[in-house]
Amino acid sequence: MHIDLNSAFATIEQQSRPLLRGKPVAILNRRCEQTSIVAASYEAKAYGIKVGTKLTEARLLCPGLIPLESDPAKYRFVYQKLMGILNDYSPKVVMKSIDEGLIDFHGMPESRPLTEIGLEIKRRLKEEIGVAMRCNVGIGSNRFLAKVAADINKPDGMYYVDSNNLRETYQKLKLTDLTGIANRFEKRLNAVGICTPLQFLDADKTTLQKIVFKSI
Repeated sequence: MHIDLNSAFATIEQQSRPLLRGKPVAILNRRCEQTSIVAASYEAKAYGIKVGTKLTEARLLCPGLIPLESDPAKYRFVYQKLMGILNDYSPKVVMKSIDEGLIDFHGMPESRPLTEIGLEIKRRLKEEIGVAMRCNVGIGSNRFLAKVAADINKPDGMYYVDSNNLRETYQKLKLTDLTGIANRFEKRLNAVGICTPLQFLDADKTTLQKIVFKSI
């Protein structure tokens, strides 16, 4: 199960400052017009503001944008709270970053459906950290699929990928929606005629290993 806090830094600021909720917020490492945005609330994203957008450009896209300097102490606090929640469900928890964690349920007793646990984690985030906190939950038979699932239905979504709906899920995605596939690997895949996740899934191992990735 992959848990991903939605727009973590911006959402944490909205949680700690109620007057910011529902407003476009951008987080910066320093207040300077030429600095780049490191996190944007979903209200800011609706204007086309992304991670890496310059503050000057972001102000043009959204005149009402509220820029804030990052507050690492707050984010570390939420990281510790998130890690504590996830550790309640399995001894095999890996924090992938300050706002993402992975729970490995292999070998654990199957007492409850994982979708039920996912909904409980969502509820606990609101109860134990704050009502503005939201996350995506991805469930899969391995880490890769769990991460892919966590990127679907954002924000505040939950998705389950297994052998029954794998092809149906891949049919809805682009290559760059898959974990680890950015522009460089997309171009390499396109060069051998692989343009969709389904074609990637059906590709032969030799082509992928020897030509595209040149590794395992």
